[in-house]
Amino acid sequence: MKQLLLIFILAVTACCPCRHLSTTTSDSIRVETVVRYERVLDTVYMDVPVEIVRETVRDTTSHLETSFATSDARITPDGALFHSLTNKPQKKPVPTEKEIIYRDSIVYRDRIVEKPVQVERELTWWQQTQIKGFWIVVALLVITFRKKIFAIIRRFI
Repeated sequence: MKQLLLIFILAVTACCPCRHLSTTTSDSIRVETVVRYERVLDTVYMDVPVEIVRETVRDTTSHLETSFATSDARITPDGALFHSLTNKPQKKPVPTEKEIIYRDSIVYRDRIVEKPVQVERELTWWQQTQIKGFWIVVALLVITFRKKIFAIIRRFI
């Protein structure tokens, strides 16, 4: 009977596990890409191909020259006009518009971390009963087993 009473008292005054507030962790990543176009004047050098043109005509002598070509004309011994046109090998500058593309990427990382916060709250009636009941059980055990407790204490004194 005493054992059943002791088990009942221990069960009534047993501690309950602690309850923790939940913690939440979330993480999000957002990437923004900005594309910017810019036009810049630039000069491109184009190769002028070498061209040779010859023509024979019955006429007077002639010589022509430009920045890209030279032309010579002469009369041959048989009375014909020999004419040659030769381009000078060079690069010709041509102004053009060049498009430059700038790409900027910005990474935004939003991190939300909730830490546990201790909140003061009232104890429930059951928790209050367990706290008070512990001392009542200790007192009952001391009263019940007082002879054995005093015998153990006397051995050490």
